[in-house]
Amino acid sequence: MINSENFKKQILTKKETKVYESLIKKIKQWLRQKVSSAKASGISLGISGGIDSSTLAILASDEFKENAHLFYFKTRDDEYTEKHIKLLEKRLDKKIEFIDLSDIFNSIQKTLKLEKKMSLANSKSRLFMTSIYALSQELNTLVLGTDNLNEFYLGYFTKYGDGGCDLLPFANIKKSDVYAMANLLNVPQEIIEKRPSANLLEDQYDEDELGFSYADFESWLIDKTSIKTEIAEKIKHIHKITEHKRKAIPRGPKLK
Repeated sequence: MINSENFKKQILTKKETKVYESLIKKIKQWLRQKVSSAKASGISLGISGGIDSSTLAILASDEFKENAHLFYFKTRDDEYTEKHIKLLEKRLDKKIEFIDLSDIFNSIQKTLKLEKKMSLANSKSRLFMTSIYALSQELNTLVLGTDNLNEFYLGYFTKYGDGGCDLLPFANIKKSDVYAMANLLNVPQEIIEKRPSANLLEDQYDEDELGFSYADFESWLIDKTSIKTEIAEKIKHIHKITEHKRKAIPRGPKLK
């Protein structure tokens, strides 16, 4: 079973280091090919201050330089996250554009009379998606999503929110792989060590909402009997009920 304590701070062998260096190179080449085939000028990426978007920001900025457009959308004062955004800016030696959507989001909440936490969280994610696509069209870029394999398999993303994108560079690699790349790419340590969070609500954490750790999930991927039965059943249940997020929109009957 994978140890949660060692999940973020991985000590890689020389062989493993070469494997992840090769993966980083492949992702950059894949991004370049996709952008080129779309005749786009670069990429746009929303930054959350977390491990996935930070790692992807460094990869994309290394490859596209000034044509990697990075945005941080905010709807409330959040000094903790903004501190991490500033640390990432320093690592990148590049500005991340701060865009305050507080008034717009508050207007949506008030107009629609939204009260449920998940309605608010998902509406916020969809507002971010609408905003980055508007900016992306202005810039002639492709929008990158940050979901890794763990999140994608579990449907832990907002449909037409952070799940709305043109490319998912990390969707075939595990969360632990992202941490390995983050350490190689010198993502700021505070970002690596923070608890994974969608950061759409205060005190919102991925593993609390899922009911198990990412280490548990990856242990299950390797050996279905390696974790408690109730957690294994929960993983299978979550995957099943989120299938609609991963499939194309159902189409009605044909005219015969």
